[in-house]
Amino acid sequence: MSPKIFRQVLTTNGFPLSEQQTELISLVYGDENYDIRYDNFLKDCNVLVFIINGPYTGAKSTYNARFTDFNGADEFGALMEKIKVIIKRERIRIHDFFQDHDLLRKGTIEPTKFRSTLHSQKVQLTSAEFSLLERKYAVDNSANAPLVNYVDFCEEIAGIFTDKTLEKNPTKTLGTFKAPSILDPKSQLDSEEERELDALLSRLGVHVRHHRLLIKPFFQDKDKSSSGFINMSRFRSIFDNMKL
Repeated sequence: MSPKIFRQVLTTNGFPLSEQQTELISLVYGDENYDIRYDNFLKDCNVLVFIINGPYTGAKSTYNARFTDFNGADEFGALMEKIKVIIKRERIRIHDFFQDHDLLRKGTIEPTKFRSTLHSQKVQLTSAEFSLLERKYAVDNSANAPLVNYVDFCEEIAGIFTDKTLEKNPTKTLGTFKAPSILDPKSQLDSEEERELDALLSRLGVHVRHHRLLIKPFFQDKDKSSSGFINMSRFRSIFDNMKL
């Protein structure tokens, strides 16, 4: 649903939101059309679960705290580094998606389409970061609506994969763009959790070795882009199917 209707529903039920709070929720639960996925929002808000006709155990909390950076990058260099990490990790051919909105191949699109294209490819940025990109790649178009030069943006991003001058200098040695670890430095295991993880991996290794299981191909089947990443639901389904 739209952010306006989302805000009205919560206000009607006694949870008034400000425009800034609604915008922050849109950053986490919004889609490429700037609508809010209320089903995902309700799943995270459902912090108490009651079992009907079951043994009394009280209400169990299902809330999982997670860190979301709403501040974003202040400088253009840090912002481009953030985008390059996402593009490299997901192996996205972002130029092709921009061209879908540029039928005349002029190399420019509207800012709204520029934002929606990045958002649809899971490049989630704050409003300030989008504005910074749009100012950097803005096209002087005083007669009509403002435009964004997506070609220059894509050429800057493409540098993590190849060099456009390679045809003129085929012997040139290319550097390798190394994306940082995806692990959140703000969320680290303590000593007790590390011991539990080591015990779990040891138990899993013994089970796989005794039953002669080859589990890597199952993960590779779920990883269509060969990026080395799969979502949590598919990760769990593999273990459930193999009865681990």
